Amino acid sequence: MGILDSIEQRNTTLKSALKNAPDWLADALGGAPSPTGVRVTPEKALGITAFWNGVRIISQTIASLPLEVYERMDDGSRRLAREHPVYRLLHVRPNPYMTPFTFKEIRAAHVLVWGDSFAEIERDGAGRPIALWPLLPDRTGVEVRDGQKVYWTIVDGTKVYLSADRVLHVPGLGFDGLRGYSVLKIFRDSLGLTIAANEYGAQFFGNSGRPSGVLIHPGKLDDAERKRIREEWNQLHTGLTKAQRTAVLWGGMKFEPITMPPEDAQFLQTRSMQIDEVARILNINPILLQKTDGATTWGTAISQFLVAFAKFTITPWLEREEDVLNYDLFSEQERDRFYCKYNVAALLRGDLKTQAEILEIERRNGIINADEWRELTERNPLPGGQGKLYFMPLNMAPIGDIMDRPAENLPAPQRSVRRSKYTEERSLAIRQRLREAHLAAFEDGARRFIRPEVQELRRAIKRAIQSGDPKRALNDWIDTFYPDHRQTIYRVMLPLVTALAAAVAEVAFDEVGAEPAAVDEFAHAYTDHLAQRELNSSIGQLRTLIAETAVEALEETLTTRADEWEEKRPGKVANNEVVRVAAGAARWAWQIAGIGTLVWRANADACPLCQRLDGRRVPTRGYFLAPGDSIGDGPDRLVATEPIGGPPLHAGCKCDIVPG
Repeated sequence: MGILDSIEQRNTTLKSALKNAPDWLADALGGAPSPTGVRVTPEKALGITAFWNGVRIISQTIASLPLEVYERMDDGSRRLAREHPVYRLLHVRPNPYMTPFTFKEIRAAHVLVWGDSFAEIERDGAGRPIALWPLLPDRTGVEVRDGQKVYWTIVDGTKVYLSADRVLHVPGLGFDGLRGYSVLKIFRDSLGLTIAANEYGAQFFGNSGRPSGVLIHPGKLDDAERKRIREEWNQLHTGLTKAQRTAVLWGGMKFEPITMPPEDAQFLQTRSMQIDEVARILNINPILLQKTDGATTWGTAISQFLVAFAKFTITPWLEREEDVLNYDLFSEQERDRFYCKYNVAALLRGDLKTQAEILEIERRNGIINADEWRELTERNPLPGGQGKLYFMPLNMAPIGDIMDRPAENLPAPQRSVRRSKYTEERSLAIRQRLREAHLAAFEDGARRFIRPEVQELRRAIKRAIQSGDPKRALNDWIDTFYPDHRQTIYRVMLPLVTALAAAVAEVAFDEVGAEPAAVDEFAHAYTDHLAQRELNSSIGQLRTLIAETAVEALEETLTTRADEWEEKRPGKVANNEVVRVAAGAARWAWQIAGIGTLVWRANADACPLCQRLDGRRVPTRGYFLAPGDSIGDGPDRLVATEPIGGPPLHAGCKCDIVPG
């Protein structure tokens, strides 16, 4: 039984305070006087809007991050340990009164304001943690007795001692390692000055924004008369609601106001300085505290702000918490195998565009597979295990098993009992006919996902023009529309890619006398990559046009681009993709068959650049052009930005590859 259970039995107040989670923050440190003469109480300190907002942003950001429990496996990998009791504590209920979000928010805010966060670890008979109860830091402390840490907390006016294994303690910055320094104590002077300025401003504007004055009477007044006149005057003329009233003086009295220099009433500048001061105290960018005067706003460089916020503000607090959780919640035997870790990936990835670019790079380079990508974007895995393969660039050739082995270790080609009847010329002609036969279907497919895209774009343009901020409205539409549109592209193009790839692969296998294999895995991976390429193309074009076009010309410019997409883009997509699919499927088949070399073949109408590549030989897993390589001279010079493992070299390219 934990402390809080015994408290409940005695009907004390601590657990009832925990039931009302917001009260913990308003019940912060006791007030100490500052040089301004203002007592820095918790209520007054948290009444500073910038300070409250900063504590709220940091604590809620930490609380919103997933806190996972992992198990280290013998092969060096890790898995989520959902069956471990600690997982339930951190993901379901730390205690009967709190959600995981509330618990993490409380802990983060405690350490931000008090410099420490404490929680009682309630354990079962076997010593396993079954509940976590936050303890108020102003009522909890730590001592060293006989070389051992001992904690105490005030319960119903009584000091109760707890052993170190029963307390989850995260200290902030401090010099003894036992307690962290309270923000309210360390920065009492700065916060006191802010509180004093706020109180002075409230009194100043409560007097109609005017200083007081002097009533002059020609006669001699006794104390009672002076008091009566002063009270009547204040009653009639003091306060914002009584400003501009007409004063009626009697008995020869005159009113002479006490003047104040205008600069003494400039409170806006003072309040701006308060935000900067609080931002330095909490190590947070003033923009996150809603200060945008003369500074960069959310519309620009949001990714950089988020990365800096995550790296310099959030991450140090997370690591403090992780260290404590890993030591205190797991037994000595479990510590080498189990551990807790915050997932900060989403916070570090930036905006949607940046996230998509990073995920695409990781996908292209075999760092993640399609299912892992989909999990990061809160989508279900592909059916039938289709998304579990890892692929590399060059038309998404698989890197598992055969693809990862050195060339000398590749298995011998699985030759068929018949000899191939194909010559190079005949094979090239067959693949050319296959591309031409599937071209119309690819163009129709491209039209089926481009037409609804264009229709939605036109609607978005009209809505944006009618809004107050067209560019922001259009960027918001991009963020909303395109994640779902990617699935449309994938669904439309998958059967077309599969059909062409199967036909080309059959010829490619037969060309080298190898037994054919199913192309489903290649087709799924290729289509996934195709969908992402089309998505990046659309988003990139629109973002550029929105950024570079004046608002008054935005509607015309985007409408023109939408018209061009509808008219010309299906044909361009189809011409490029049939070449890409055919080359990719052939390359995939020859890799499986154990072919070690590929040769570039330029067609009869090839451009000078493609002609320069004609006959170039590379390993099957190699590149005809690596990133940064160039080909050609002068204005026609082409510099590869991505690895070129096969045609097309450029838009409209109809070259091919053959086995070497």
